[in-house]
Amino acid sequence: MPRSLVLVFALLLHVGTAAAQSNVVAPPSSGNRLIRLARQMESDLVGKSERLPQYIEFFRSQLANDTRLFAFDVTASQAESGKVNLEGYVEFPQTRTGLVGFLTALGFEVSDEKVETLPSASLGKKAFGLVKATHTLCYDQPEKPREVMTDCLMGEPLFLLREEGDCLLVHSGEGYLGYVAAADVQRVDAQAFAEYPTENAVQLTSDYTLQDGLVLPLGAILKRLPSQKGSVSVALPGGKTVELPPGSCQPSRPTPGAIEKAVTSGQQLLGTPYHWGGKTSLGVDCSGLVQVSFATSGVQLPRDANQQFLLGQLVATRWYRDGLRRGDTLYFLGEYGRIRHTAIYLGDDRFLHAVMPKVTIGSFNPEHEDYDPKRTASFAFGKRLWP
Repeated sequence: MPRSLVLVFALLLHVGTAAAQSNVVAPPSSGNRLIRLARQMESDLVGKSERLPQYIEFFRSQLANDTRLFAFDVTASQAESGKVNLEGYVEFPQTRTGLVGFLTALGFEVSDEKVETLPSASLGKKAFGLVKATHTLCYDQPEKPREVMTDCLMGEPLFLLREEGDCLLVHSGEGYLGYVAAADVQRVDAQAFAEYPTENAVQLTSDYTLQDGLVLPLGAILKRLPSQKGSVSVALPGGKTVELPPGSCQPSRPTPGAIEKAVTSGQQLLGTPYHWGGKTSLGVDCSGLVQVSFATSGVQLPRDANQQFLLGQLVATRWYRDGLRRGDTLYFLGEYGRIRHTAIYLGDDRFLHAVMPKVTIGSFNPEHEDYDPKRTASFAFGKRLWP
């Protein structure tokens, strides 16, 4: 064999061996995504004022997440000076930053002074709610004509975002976004919200009508109180206590064995190299880690973080993490507001996640040595896959 071919073969063998030994594969680079998106609308990056509504809708569809789940309502107008003024609301500052950057990439000078980041400060301390009616319909807008998004049952926890007339914009128990009648909601502060848990609760197995005509609906989860044998005492939102026959409800409790199995399975992958698209001990990415961990407990999750977010009960937001407990799934935003990362909550402010260069443990607590300021700043929501 000619010496030159021997050298080439040896070089290829060395490269192949090195590649086989390295299991760390970074996620694809996003580059300057805002400029690339802007070029999809205007190849010369020269924006046209009459197309501002299309630009905002395009940004929303590409980077602002599903508006059934994330609050986003922004309009734009151009002043005589040429400056574009934005007005409305978003749920996270990353979305706001991304929208301004996108319009700037199109050549506009942008002011976002009139864009509110939710939840609205006008809510005050009572920025949480519990459904106190039999049920309340959740709509896509406060006024007619409007579309029903979901139905919220008695006792369902609500994360309030803003008031509009006699309606409240909320995240429902499963995370859906919409407007509910304020009269159907018992507004509470964070402490009272935390004291109406589902950990010691019962779930109605059929409709049950009280003497005053109030119907406790099938599927509602209500806080259980100590009671005498032969009956079940529950607390309704607002503080009223009622007695239920045992046959009308069943315990609603987490399955600690299954939760612990999922968490333990995930912890076995500590130190595993980060591998974009991976799902094994040879290499794993963030959503792959969560997916395979829960699969060991019989819970089959979709592949990607923004798909996994659709499952479970909403228990925590950026502004309220007190509802988190061990085994919850966590979701984080990328630079411009899209869900880009997921993790498993371990308790005590710590979480397990796959991040370059390996699976590791991070923390929300600045006093912990494993504190992760980047993930703390980008945390969006926590979801629970068990009751």
